[in-house]
Amino acid sequence: MIQNFVKGIVVGGVVAGIGLGVISQLAPMPQTNAPQQVAEPIPAPAMPAPAAPAPAPASTAIAPATQPLPEAKTAQPSTPAPSPAPPAVVSLAPVVPVQPAPAVAAPQIALLTPPASVPSEPAALPKLSDTDQAPKADAAPAPLPVEDALLAPALTAPTPATPTPAAPVPAPASPKPTVPERLSPVAELPKTVDGVTLGRLPSIAAAPAAQTDAPDPAADMPLVKFARPFTNAAGKPLFAVVLKDSGAADLDRAALAALPFPISFVLNPMDSTASDAEKIYRAGGQEVVMLASGIPQGASPADLEQSFQINDAVLPQTVVVMDLETNGFQDDRSLSTQVVAVVKAMGRGLLTYDRGLNPADQVARREGLPSAMIFRELDAQNESAPLIRRYLDRAAFKAAQEGRVVVLGSTNLETITALMEWAVEGRGASVALAPISAVLSK
Repeated sequence: MIQNFVKGIVVGGVVAGIGLGVISQLAPMPQTNAPQQVAEPIPAPAMPAPAAPAPAPASTAIAPATQPLPEAKTAQPSTPAPSPAPPAVVSLAPVVPVQPAPAVAAPQIALLTPPASVPSEPAALPKLSDTDQAPKADAAPAPLPVEDALLAPALTAPTPATPTPAAPVPAPASPKPTVPERLSPVAELPKTVDGVTLGRLPSIAAAPAAQTDAPDPAADMPLVKFARPFTNAAGKPLFAVVLKDSGAADLDRAALAALPFPISFVLNPMDSTASDAEKIYRAGGQEVVMLASGIPQGASPADLEQSFQINDAVLPQTVVVMDLETNGFQDDRSLSTQVVAVVKAMGRGLLTYDRGLNPADQVARREGLPSAMIFRELDAQNESAPLIRRYLDRAAFKAAQEGRVVVLGSTNLETITALMEWAVEGRGASVALAPISAVLSK
């Protein structure tokens, strides 16, 4: 069957070549102005006698078509164009004008290759029966006919030999693990070694007890030790009220200390009644503020330390040091730096007025000293109770903005009345009335 397929390919190629040659001869030449030329007839080469074709199956045999050839046309004056190259395997005989006839035999085809190399009849391919064995891989392939030369690579490619799988090598048997013998302890071994001392390492349980018993330095600071307990569970803005003790003989300090909200009282250590007043306010649970009085003009650091030692001896339970309203230290940077150092060493906070550049508060913040500024004085001009309540409302608004505020008043009747009414009926519910130590710690 392969032989018939190859023969069909060869015969089809020959017929296609004949068709291309006939079309190239019958196509009209392009017209040009060149002189008329007449193609000279090319003598036909001697054709060998055709051999009798081998019988082929009906499905692959191609019979030459018989049809009348068209008459040769007279050459027209034109310049011959380059004709397409004829097929490499065939040569066409010149067309000779003949008389019309019912049928003309197809022109003979002469192969360009020597006739001797093409056999008249291709050799029949050997057929393999079902019982025949396939050729061995190392045997040389048999020569193929010319028609089968095109399929030579596919026919002569050796079939790769299937490698024979190697026999599996049995894995070596793993040796069984040997169970070591369990050794029993020897009771005769000594528990001590010469030259080694036992019990020298510290106990782990003793370390936390030593840390717990260590004293807290901050607990001895007056700002912490004498501070009033305070909680702000609602997280409201802190509002501190500081009242200056007027020192009047008819002043009921015990009633002031019993007020239902935190109030910090300012005492002047130069006053003869300051020590007794501190005890009364502290007994009522209120905080006490030391007024920074007794500082000489142009005081040196040694003078400042001596002045504050005297004030501390008179008012030992105060938590904060407050500057004077006039002629104080907060406007002098050099003096403020010295005062801040002394107050920090005493363990107290600092309270100044919110005016000017206030270098004292700047230095306190830089040195890490708890400090605060007084937002407004409630009764500096002996204001009435309704006006003081309006001042308190403005201070509450300031506290809502900044989270804390400090107001200053005195222990006169109008101020105490305004505070009581405002705390019950005014905006006192929007803030948390707190001692001065809580505001400085925020």
